[in-house]
Amino acid sequence: MLEILSHQYLKKFLRDQSIHWEHIYSFGRIIAKCIENDSTYLINSEIFSSHDWLPPILISLSLKEEDSTFILFEEQIQFIRKFQIDSLKNLGLNFIFKNDQLIFANHHVRLITIKDLLKNPNFLNLRNHRIVYSGIEDIKQDLKNHFRISLLKKDWTRNFKEFELINQKFIKVYDSLKKKFFVRKVLGNSYINLDEKEISFFVNFFHENSFFSDKFLSVYKALSQGWACWVKLNDKNLDWNLYLQPIDELSQIKEFFSNNKFLFLSALRKDNFFQIYLKRHSLDIDLVINFKSNFEEKKISLYIPSKQFLPNNPLFTNSILDKCKKLILFRKGLTLVLSDDIDLKTNLATELASMYGKRVVLETIPIHNNEILCSSYDWWIMNSYLIQIPEQIIIPLLPIPNMSEPINAITVSHKKKLSQDWFRDFLLPQARIKLERSISPLRRNSGKLIILDGRANKRNWGRLLLQNIQPSKQINYMLPFD
Repeated sequence: MLEILSHQYLKKFLRDQSIHWEHIYSFGRIIAKCIENDSTYLINSEIFSSHDWLPPILISLSLKEEDSTFILFEEQIQFIRKFQIDSLKNLGLNFIFKNDQLIFANHHVRLITIKDLLKNPNFLNLRNHRIVYSGIEDIKQDLKNHFRISLLKKDWTRNFKEFELINQKFIKVYDSLKKKFFVRKVLGNSYINLDEKEISFFVNFFHENSFFSDKFLSVYKALSQGWACWVKLNDKNLDWNLYLQPIDELSQIKEFFSNNKFLFLSALRKDNFFQIYLKRHSLDIDLVINFKSNFEEKKISLYIPSKQFLPNNPLFTNSILDKCKKLILFRKGLTLVLSDDIDLKTNLATELASMYGKRVVLETIPIHNNEILCSSYDWWIMNSYLIQIPEQIIIPLLPIPNMSEPINAITVSHKKKLSQDWFRDFLLPQARIKLERSISPLRRNSGKLIILDGRANKRNWGRLLLQNIQPSKQINYMLPFD
């Protein structure tokens, strides 16, 4: 019944809307069916990077007389406030919109960001509640951001007279540890990994002094649960901070996922990673569906030079600089150079600027059409919607997670102890997701993707990453490069 009714309302809604997505009615029927039969679906489509998919979900949630929650990005909620509320009311749906809720006589639909949901313990205690979760491709990073604890120097004191003696005692402990940590500092690395003895000391210390502050209490709870922890040194201020983060973020909210009914929406073309992520926690998805987006998908032009150095070769950096200069020569559109290696990224930007001048920008929104943008993968993913589609994307280094990041090193060590395939279970999926999200705009213009990392065709996992770049066509030369 909901499926038929939602279709009728959607048909009426689209009469006055300029939405040109040929799959919108099929999408609407599947959404209604999922909501009506209490199934858990995962739907993958690049359409979720637009706003065209919102009406079918809002209509179905409005017609289903059951409280529900719709997780969105803040920008999407703003769009609904501004453009969708009046249109829904014009359909004859009788509700009040207040505090980002569609309040009906018998139920309400709440619009909320994942950040606000995680901050509210009442939401995490929900049972048998219908939740539509868009942006699921970001779940790992969202959970990292939420659960990470930062204990700074200022957290070791409290500005009240009754704590004056305790403050002095804690600062002595802090300074004593500072001396030990700075003695162990390795040149060029600001992170210190803690040994079992130091972790044991912190467990006892924060347990005994958990009364001091909520931050001390949260640190003790995190340590007692076996969270990853590390120290970061600040050479400028000569102080240190303690950071903690769960090795398995999803385990922290597993009950929330198992106790409620979900419809997951991923803006990836195909999101196999999230399926595997849930299965490891015995959380099953009833159906996975892939939808084409609202643009004509074109093949990415993939170019991989035949003779490439591996990143550990001393000649690698100079080789990359030389090849980038040649690849940019005579190009008129935007060129994007992606690297998560800070030194390589900075060197590339500096060297290219010496040749191309102000055309080169470093993690800055380009103004002109023929500029050369150097950035990290994360910066590009976060800002790509503000920037024109590149004519070509040059990748000097594949986005394999950096082992100098403490959380990555600790996670790998943990998986080794459990005899798990840490590379294929952890590092490779992360690289695949980041690569997929970075290059997806090239499907709109059949832009060129040039990979200069020798591991792409010299390692089995590199060839596997290449196979996942779809649809694509291999090109064998690029003038004036060859």
